[in-house]
Amino acid sequence: MTTGSLDGLDVALPPRGAGASERLDPRTSRHRARSMTLRAGPFADLARSFRANATGATAVEFSLVAFPFISLLAAIIQTGLVVWTGQNLDDSLQRAARAILTGNFQGSNQSQTSTANLAKLKEILCGTTSAKIVQVFDCSNLKLDVATSSTFGTASVPVALDTQTKTWAANFGGRYMCAAPGSIVVVTAAVKYPVFFSFLNVGVPTFSDGARLIQSTAVFRTEPNDTSSC
Repeated sequence: MTTGSLDGLDVALPPRGAGASERLDPRTSRHRARSMTLRAGPFADLARSFRANATGATAVEFSLVAFPFISLLAAIIQTGLVVWTGQNLDDSLQRAARAILTGNFQGSNQSQTSTANLAKLKEILCGTTSAKIVQVFDCSNLKLDVATSSTFGTASVPVALDTQTKTWAANFGGRYMCAAPGSIVVVTAAVKYPVFFSFLNVGVPTFSDGARLIQSTAVFRTEPNDTSSC
């Protein structure tokens, strides 16, 4: 601080260096004004506390990774259940196919309608009302188809799902052809299996409500059994 004389009076003058530069630099003035506003504002303490508080960091980080982690876990569980259901359907169909292979089923169900024979065949897979066989799938959503052929080359697997309407195919689930000795038989079982996350059904046959189609087929030649069974 320096002094000067003005009409015989001593006047205190600011330093030439610092005072002049502060008066001329607008950035310094704005910074001081902003600092004074924060110090004097009603939310100054709240702003400083919010800036220094890190107690919610864990919750924010968890929210960022929780959704993809839970989605991945759900996809693994659903895929495992679908594979398990497919294997369960394969094992069940083998029991029904063996009954036709040996001719026991044809001999025990002569002169029956196709609907009655399919219902009897379904009991081999799922059991009767009094003796249920525990299955992963719902037997009420199960449909069967039994067809015969003269050669393996001409045998074909029926279509269970109409891809246009996304419902059961019109001709599936009502056909039963009695397998004579030495015939080529195609036994197909299909089940409508509901899933929790239908967005995972990419590239697989699905129904209009998002349920998956799980299908199993057994192709074999019947043994030379009793020719009077059919």
